[in-house]
Amino acid sequence: MPPGSGRGGRRRAESLVREVLGLAGLRPSDRLGQHFLVDDRAVGEFLKPLEKAAAEGLRDALEIGPGAGSITLPAAEVLDRIVAVELDHRLASALSRLAPTRVAVVTGDGVSHAAATQAPLVFSNTPFNLSPAIVEALAVNNRVAAAVLGVQYEVARRMTARPGSRDYSRLSVLVSLVFHAELASVVRPQAYYPRPQVLTAVVTLRRRRRWRSLYARALELAGCAFTQRNKKASKVLRRCLELAGCAPPPWLDSLGDARVWMLRPEDFVGLAEACRG
Repeated sequence: MPPGSGRGGRRRAESLVREVLGLAGLRPSDRLGQHFLVDDRAVGEFLKPLEKAAAEGLRDALEIGPGAGSITLPAAEVLDRIVAVELDHRLASALSRLAPTRVAVVTGDGVSHAAATQAPLVFSNTPFNLSPAIVEALAVNNRVAAAVLGVQYEVARRMTARPGSRDYSRLSVLVSLVFHAELASVVRPQAYYPRPQVLTAVVTLRRRRRWRSLYARALELAGCAFTQRNKKASKVLRRCLELAGCAPPPWLDSLGDARVWMLRPEDFVGLAEACRG
């Protein structure tokens, strides 16, 4: 087996990261949240759901933040086309020199591309500070059928939380409205260079419902309500509706002693419909 190759001739992640960083002439930036995946087993945790998506016909993909390409290049073995959007122009230039023809590496803002892409599949080992914004951009873009995202473990818990749990939040409502979300695996800090201070989780998203403009108002109300998540829902929602210039619906008092963290995503949609009416 050639030096630096993985199983079946695949390039080892650590070797690839070293080469790309050398070509780019840079060291990882904390400001940009750059942590590069250097563990082949961890790369495999991203590839499993991508292989499943490809087998189901989702073979045209957008990658947000390819970094040194440790997921990009092996993903290109199972996908037909990848547009990889990298914010750092030095990384983008270096990776483009090594990427196969089916991968187009471009410099740009990943959130903007997530909102506009026509690719049915999106994957990203996300910059942690951008994870919620990326998820929201994907939710709004009805062309996106599925996503595979590496996010901070605490964010993954919020993405997959259900009403009544301690992690349930506005982000939980957003994800539940349009996606089926699953926490697929956990990646340890040792899998990255440099090591982050937190755990990473791989979350898979599958669209189950199209985005509706009504959901924007529902999320606005949810964002207001979750600032007082432990208080009585009817009282908090009455105040949030007042701030939004909406009259409370008759059923609001039927919530009884329920707290904000007990409300279903559908409850916030019902409130948004009442506002519209």
